[in-house]
Amino acid sequence: MKSNLFSLSFPLVAASIFSLLAMTSLSSNADWTSNAPPIQAGTPQDVVISLKLNPMSDPEAACLSVTLARALKGGDPSANVTLFPTLDGVAMGDSKVVSSRRFKCTTPWGELSLQENLEAFMDGNPNNMVVCPICWRERYGDQLPDYGVLNSNAVGAVLLNAEKILDF
Repeated sequence: MKSNLFSLSFPLVAASIFSLLAMTSLSSNADWTSNAPPIQAGTPQDVVISLKLNPMSDPEAACLSVTLARALKGGDPSANVTLFPTLDGVAMGDSKVVSSRRFKCTTPWGELSLQENLEAFMDGNPNNMVVCPICWRERYGDQLPDYGVLNSNAVGAVLLNAEKILDF
């Protein structure tokens, strides 16, 4: 009976000791401060943030994708960050959707409407957002988006040059 108890409890005790040692090691080496400098890439990056969810049904994904795009662009001004709405996410190009008062984004710059956040990211440059032309036309016909550009050639350039693609 004793050997049975020992053989059952030994792995549990060993795992507990290992966990304690690992946590002690992590906590002494990890930087948990909130005032640490931002992480920067060694060279400018081409980053594409793809949004496939409709802002009307998933405002959190819309806010997060735009906020992340702004933060990446602000972290390294020479980085090329493009917002690429596809599928139902193309509603980001529709001012009636983006200007909806129900959207409030909690950002590092304070609480902003989705429209304020998107306009700050775009910074007057419609090329910062390339709207999937196939998805847009499927939903909006020949209407042009209020935000972003419809350009089949830009889609290829954006995706082929991307070093990183983040998908929402």
